[in-house]
Amino acid sequence: MSEDWTELYRPKGLDEVVGNPKAVQELRAWADAWETGRPLKRAAALIGTPGTGKTSAALALAKDYGWDVVEMNASDQRNAEAIKGIALRGAMGQTFSSTGEYLSTKKGRLKLIILDEADNIGGQEDRGGIPAMVDLVRSTKQPVVLIVNDWYGLTKKSSVLKSQTEQVKFSRIKSVTVRGVLRKIAKDQGVKVSDRALEILAENSGGDLRSAIRDLQAVALGKEEVTDLNTTVVSAREVEGTMYTVMDDVFKSTDAQGARLRMMEVDETPETKLLWIEENLPMAYRDHLDLHRGMKAVARADTFLGRVRRRQHYGFWSYAGDLLSFGVCAAKTREVRGYLRYSFPMYLMKMSRSKSNRAIQNGISAKLGEATHQSTAQARQVLLPYFRTLFQNDKGFQLRMAMELQLEDEEVAFLLGEKIDSNAVKHLMNDIKRVLDAKEQRMERAIERPHPDVEAKAEKAEVRPQPAPSQRTLF
Repeated sequence: MSEDWTELYRPKGLDEVVGNPKAVQELRAWADAWETGRPLKRAAALIGTPGTGKTSAALALAKDYGWDVVEMNASDQRNAEAIKGIALRGAMGQTFSSTGEYLSTKKGRLKLIILDEADNIGGQEDRGGIPAMVDLVRSTKQPVVLIVNDWYGLTKKSSVLKSQTEQVKFSRIKSVTVRGVLRKIAKDQGVKVSDRALEILAENSGGDLRSAIRDLQAVALGKEEVTDLNTTVVSAREVEGTMYTVMDDVFKSTDAQGARLRMMEVDETPETKLLWIEENLPMAYRDHLDLHRGMKAVARADTFLGRVRRRQHYGFWSYAGDLLSFGVCAAKTREVRGYLRYSFPMYLMKMSRSKSNRAIQNGISAKLGEATHQSTAQARQVLLPYFRTLFQNDKGFQLRMAMELQLEDEEVAFLLGEKIDSNAVKHLMNDIKRVLDAKEQRMERAIERPHPDVEAKAEKAEVRPQPAPSQRTLF
């Protein structure tokens, strides 16, 4: 098995990070502030789409400055306990020399704490991860880097991450730059690649350098020369890029049969294709009658998809696909020209951003269902709306329910309609802690000093009648 070229040609230093010179400059300035003291913002958020060099830049930064690395990526469990046990303790701890002697951070080396895909922390398996990450950013004594794809979705969960981090934005890498990197790798591997093949690989990557390198490795292994014909087995790696091409065929082309064939080549479900067509059809078809006919085809396709769900008869998928491609393409009477900026389906974006919220709702509903002897689904549908209203308006109810149901920070924040690091959530969690601590202290005192009634009963039980030495008379 050949070594992964993305790891083999990962940048050894910041000078080798391509495509984002401004981001590299900002990252270097932030690291210099750590070397000369402690910067105002102790954590840096590297923001950008996948494959733009965020993780590579963070690792290259550590190599340039001689920092040790503590890394947690998406394959690790990143709940509150894991982040506190690995990242937070690593960020609060000091360093040691090569002989094992204790050193302060001024004499020893700094440690770079990297949380990869920080915006994907959420759900049941990562419960409590966001509050732990906020504590890490606030209290760290070591440099922290958050690798983020969806910055907007992350800052909706916590405003602290936006105000107390240095934001460094990474843009998609230009096709010309991607071709240059691929050409160097091919030369180093001793593979001759035509200019047209490099151009196809770069365009298919959509600005994702990592996917371009992997495509090059896939078509070049075992070959001494790669032509444009060899790249036909490699398709566009991103869903957006693939759907962009298909929608051009559907909206702009007059060949309805060709649009149908292009749609069949897309490796997506008919439901996803329908969302893309429905989202962008009003922007493409300006004529009202064309739009009416196109939407009528989309509605008919949705009817067939409903029959698939009800009857589990997947043969209707072909009818839905034909209507979304052939039907929509044939619906227009006017030619569509010019550049169209297609939008990602809003429904998919909302579902992606609400994934953690839905997991929290399921967690609360499961606890409510267990307490009221109902199913999780029934508790979510019937009880949760009223429970949330009571929770927001009754302080005593808040404290009692949070303790009885053992609600966590994220669940309390959802019920209150606040962010995790808001004052309302902090005050309630502090009240719970005070009540539990007081209860624990009372129990400890009760164990150490028994109640007076208990002591009296114990003494009474110890007094036993002594047998008489001889028989006595009634007088």
